[in-house]
Amino acid sequence: MVATLCAGSALWIAPTVRAADQPQVEKTGPLAALPSKPGLHIAKIKALGDNAWLDLGCPAADPTQGKEGVARGRAWGGRSLCAAPDLRGAFFCGTGVHGYVKSNGHYMDDLWFYDINAHRWICLYPGASKKTKLHLDKRGFEVNEQGDPIPVSYLSHAYGSMTYDSDRKKLVIVWSQCPWWGRAVPQRWEWLGIPEDKRTYGNAGPVVPEGRHPLFWDVATGKWERRFVAQHAGFETRGAPAWSALTEYVPSLKKTFHAGPSYRSYGDHAGWLYDYASNSWTEVKTTKQPRGGPAGHNGCYDSKRDRLYTVGGARMAYFDLKTNVWTDVKAKGQPETFGSSNNGRLTFDTAGGVLVWHPNDAAKGNIHVYDPDADAWEKPERTLPKPAYRGMVHGFYDPKLNAHFYYIARDSNNRNTTMLAYRCKRAGRRYRKGVEK
Repeated sequence: MVATLCAGSALWIAPTVRAADQPQVEKTGPLAALPSKPGLHIAKIKALGDNAWLDLGCPAADPTQGKEGVARGRAWGGRSLCAAPDLRGAFFCGTGVHGYVKSNGHYMDDLWFYDINAHRWICLYPGASKKTKLHLDKRGFEVNEQGDPIPVSYLSHAYGSMTYDSDRKKLVIVWSQCPWWGRAVPQRWEWLGIPEDKRTYGNAGPVVPEGRHPLFWDVATGKWERRFVAQHAGFETRGAPAWSALTEYVPSLKKTFHAGPSYRSYGDHAGWLYDYASNSWTEVKTTKQPRGGPAGHNGCYDSKRDRLYTVGGARMAYFDLKTNVWTDVKAKGQPETFGSSNNGRLTFDTAGGVLVWHPNDAAKGNIHVYDPDADAWEKPERTLPKPAYRGMVHGFYDPKLNAHFYYIARDSNNRNTTMLAYRCKRAGRRYRKGVEK
């Protein structure tokens, strides 16, 4: 039931996109039929007024997954829900409880897709299990008997490590090896070829966990893809550095930007750009800032201003992709803390040109809105009538419906879940210097 709840300059040169870079492949994967036919709930989302909510209830289960047909909640997932507007939905992955094994025996390194139009879950990959059998190919990647890459424990908590390449129709993941796979997939030690005396916590060998080799899930084929990058990217992505990074596809550059880790002093270093055409990473230089680097691994891309915003702790900052400069934000009305990627979700609202922050405060609907033009925050009146929804906040924004979606689910749990839709402002109405226009 649905109920209304009232780069340095050289890096800025646009890359040449070769025809071979975007081959026309017949869609054969589980998302081939998307977008789905809009359900009755879509009209109710379209009818939402300013600062209004809609409780869509639990998304329909994937019938192929039995009791595991509803996706489980994730922890530390600022980007656990990754929007794919052209498909009318969002990818969903990342771990929860360390080493968690689902009731069907699969490790929680699974991958899902939320279909907005049908309000349902689609399981794209159920995760590894004790029945999984792989081997290493000549590149050192884990593959099945057909030679297809099959990632195992490829993403620790989601943090900000994934993004959607809207031009090539691929989910992009910078591999951040999750170390808690030993109990779930013990046979992995064998195909990794790691001797018993070297089977230490999370050791997956020299190639598999290296983040410079990007991981993709291709929409057209419905398969995983991993590219071997011969040159060292210049960044070490094993362990905590990858876990505190932010990855974002930048349409203006047609490249993927990777900024992180957040706790190091960057000086003149801003991050790296991945070029799919040349299969290489290029370091991005920046004017040295007093505090340098990103604020955290919870953030979003501001398509209006071509900026990458990041938040974490008491800090907020943005990287201007035209000037390659980091700037700290200290705006009027700014929240005292943004916590971590386990404490909320930051999304960019294209209709209003503003950023929307939903803190993970038991999902009470306490929304904060930042207008970069006015350099000020607004806190709309709380209109979510329930005292609180119990669970983690996983969110994304859909520009076509002008709605922010929040999946509320407890960590590694798929019971009593719900999907909320929120409209900040109707298109054409936005905040300007604290006054509604």
